[in-house]
Amino acid sequence: MRKYDLIVVGAGISSGSLIYNLLKLGFKGSILVVDRGDKIASGPTAFSAGGFRNLWTTDINQKLCSYSIELLKNFTQEMGVGCAYQGSGYLFTYYQKAWDKMPAAFEQWKANGVNFEVLEPRDIENKIPGLLCGIDHMDPEIVQALGFEPIIGGVFGKDCGSFDPSQAAVGYFERALTDYANPPVIELNTEVLSVRIENGVATGVILKTPEGLEESVSGGMVALCTGPWINQLLKRSGMSQEDLTPVIAQKRMMFITEFPGSPNVDPRWKEIPLTIIDQGIYFKYESGNLMIGKARQDEPDSFDTTLEQDYYINEVNLPMQERIPSASSCKLKSGWGGLYDTNSLDHNAIVGWHDNYKNLLLQVGYSGHGAMESPAVGLCLAELIFFGAYRTIDCSPLRWSRFREGKLVKETIVI
Repeated sequence: MRKYDLIVVGAGISSGSLIYNLLKLGFKGSILVVDRGDKIASGPTAFSAGGFRNLWTTDINQKLCSYSIELLKNFTQEMGVGCAYQGSGYLFTYYQKAWDKMPAAFEQWKANGVNFEVLEPRDIENKIPGLLCGIDHMDPEIVQALGFEPIIGGVFGKDCGSFDPSQAAVGYFERALTDYANPPVIELNTEVLSVRIENGVATGVILKTPEGLEESVSGGMVALCTGPWINQLLKRSGMSQEDLTPVIAQKRMMFITEFPGSPNVDPRWKEIPLTIIDQGIYFKYESGNLMIGKARQDEPDSFDTTLEQDYYINEVNLPMQERIPSASSCKLKSGWGGLYDTNSLDHNAIVGWHDNYKNLLLQVGYSGHGAMESPAVGLCLAELIFFGAYRTIDCSPLRWSRFREGKLVKETIVI
């Protein structure tokens, strides 16, 4: 039987950051990485919108993302490869009711060193070509039917922006493979059928090899960076309902389109921040195109990733045209469906040791902010493994046991 000191399930940005940082700290043990995909970052990492921000309502997310932003800024210098870092900012827009609640958030952000600017409607219109904050230009029936209101104000996150999570993941693994005497063994096209549990201890995994054979592999520790498949794996490992996580799989679609006003495009579209407008529609510049997304309310727990063109036409583009009339020219060019591993209880990550099973590490449930938090969380979990405690940022508020303890960390700014 093969034996490793650490077995990591999943080969995305979260596991890449964990492994790289663990080796950087001086970990001398053997590491096996398994993923059922055919390449590094072939799962949710590849389908992320790639935004990063530190505008959150929970202290832990603000701290993790602020730290991750600094790591991403210096990624090319440290890693020797790029991650398509763009410090273009984030722009949230607000109706009156939500805007009235923002002063409390402003104070929290100031206390945590978040760099932001409060914008008036005219400032918002200056940043986004063709956007109209008022509603006088809209048909009153549409205003009533779709619930439009005037945009009263906005918040611009100055340190926010976007990057390519897949490039970052590959960078982490490349450095792990080339810079250390004990590089990880990476096995792709390999499925983990179950985690081996003996007397309450995770002792390895049962694999299904590319040839379809089952193999038992021993591991001193098992780290699960599995995204929305976490509960499937835990159930196959014989765990009861109380051992599972509150993670569900939810489809998120991204649409690549022409710019508003095409073919006569305002050059400022290439410099826009990632912007969130009515009904949670968000968009950003993406390699000569516009990338647009919108989470469907009450998206079911499902592994379906079918791209729905009608959803873009009726639920995304039509409302967007009301706020930005020139968006009528945003012809759909391509797109994809990916999966959020949504924590249905508080929309925050679940990281650290599983309290019911020794040597079982979790890094799941990010609810859409995994790519942007993984640089920092990977370091923190590496510290937990190597030193036995967090040192850079205390991630204990995100522990698995918080659900049974009734100590939820509820995040409300989730898109």
